[in-house]
Amino acid sequence: MQPWLGNDMDTYADDLAGLLDALDVKQAMLVGHSTGGGEVSHYVGRHGTGRVSKIALIGAVPPVMLKSDKNPGGMPIAEFDKIRLGTLDRANFYKDLAIPFYGYNRARAHREQGIIDEFWR
Repeated sequence: MQPWLGNDMDTYADDLAGLLDALDVKQAMLVGHSTGGGEVSHYVGRHGTGRVSKIALIGAVPPVMLKSDKNPGGMPIAEFDKIRLGTLDRANFYKDLAIPFYGYNRARAHREQGIIDEFWR
């Protein structure tokens, strides 16, 4: 299920905290890849390290992606505006996102329709 509300890093972090609390996890090593890296970072920022011994961020989303004077290598706001407009048609947004996410937009890439379809679901 893809929720319309609560689909953000704070909710992900709070959900992770609820799970770790419910299972009474101690000394966990949290590993986050892509969006999961943001989730792990937000978890530690919101809930501390009481249940965590180590974290690993692998290819994680950066904390600041917007281009600014302090982050000249970031992406211009116009690019984020395009993404936001594209999310209004949520189903097609995810179908289209699968192409660059898996690198199918690269020269000589072989598209796997099953992978694209599964990403969309």
